Amino acid sequence: MTNYDTYSTINSAASGLIGGMLVFFVIMILICLAVSVLQVVGGWKILTKANKPGWGILIPIYGQILLCQAVGVSPWWMLIVCGASILSVIPVIGTLVFYAVGIYFSVLLNVSLARSFGKEDGYAVGLILLAPIFYFMLGIKDDKYLGPKPMNDIVFEKLNINTNNQTNNTSNTTPNQSNNTDQNTNQTYCSGCGTQITADTKYCPSCGKEL
Repeated sequence: MTNYDTYSTINSAASGLIGGMLVFFVIMILICLAVSVLQVVGGWKILTKANKPGWGILIPIYGQILLCQAVGVSPWWMLIVCGASILSVIPVIGTLVFYAVGIYFSVLLNVSLARSFGKEDGYAVGLILLAPIFYFMLGIKDDKYLGPKPMNDIVFEKLNINTNNQTNNTSNTTPNQSNNTDQNTNQTYCSGCGTQITADTKYCPSCGKEL
């Protein structure tokens, strides 16, 4: 075999390899685009059902905040998640904190989302592991939004205990005035966040806790 034949063989093999890699990358790009479209359409429909601006899903952080508001999860979790991502630069401990916060928030948000649309908690597994598909199905199907039905947030519940205690201590300094106000306006307080609400309210407008 001449040097020319050897060169031609190598050139053909290289061309075939490059062509195969290009086809692979094109297929991967199309799959990623399809997944992104499913995620966006599903999120848009979900927010629309919850009377939130559907276009908000196109803005990453804002879309998550809207979703938190729709299902009754504190939007402050977005700040916590962002802070945890900064801590991830710290070896071992920072990385563990980042993953722990991310996993907890994902479970909290998706369980709350499932409950807010009348689904069992097990549905949240699909929302977490196969988010584009399950968000799309939840958005386009006839599942109705039932209002915020959040999963118990053990982190913010502990923080609200101190807030509630301070509120109670302040109200105890003027018991007669406070009692008269509550009796006249028929109002009470959310046990989750301490927000003042009317007695016939089923869900707290601030934290979404079922009363």
